[in-house]
Amino acid sequence: MGYVTYDYYKSIYGEDSMPETDFNRLSWEACRRVDTLTLNKLKFAFPTNEDDIEAIRRCVCKLIEIAGQIEAANKRVSEGQGYITDESGALRGKVVSSVSSGSESISYTAKAERSTEIDEAARDPKKREELYLNTVRDYLSLVFDSNGVPLLYRGLPYPRLNAPISRPPEVKK
Repeated sequence: MGYVTYDYYKSIYGEDSMPETDFNRLSWEACRRVDTLTLNKLKFAFPTNEDDIEAIRRCVCKLIEIAGQIEAANKRVSEGQGYITDESGALRGKVVSSVSSGSESISYTAKAERSTEIDEAARDPKKREELYLNTVRDYLSLVFDSNGVPLLYRGLPYPRLNAPISRPPEVKK
């Protein structure tokens, strides 16, 4: 089911982007998300146009990258070293404001940090799903399957033409 290889991903995001073990785990989820949002059209009517194939590959890579960033944000929060969460759920850095030596007292002041779209997605599952959906829309909105039907077309019945069945190219590892 994989639409991209680790080597292709590294060619887009660089050598130090993500370990291969993380890529393997996250790529399955990214491909599954694309298949779900395209109603599995890629299983039977994979595009034959090179630009459309490239759009699918880059979309999957972007989804993998987003998922990796969300995992990193969750890990950073869970470790909790140097960060606190205020009432609104915003992540704030802790800054030592005073230290007493007699009874070992340390006071912290929360320093406001910029909340990114990834941080919001890490905190809120609805924001995360919205981010994934918007990414797929951005990459695949003008991509057509081998029958000439937009990949994101959700109408029923599916307008099958007399095009031959087209399957995704095999990913060689």
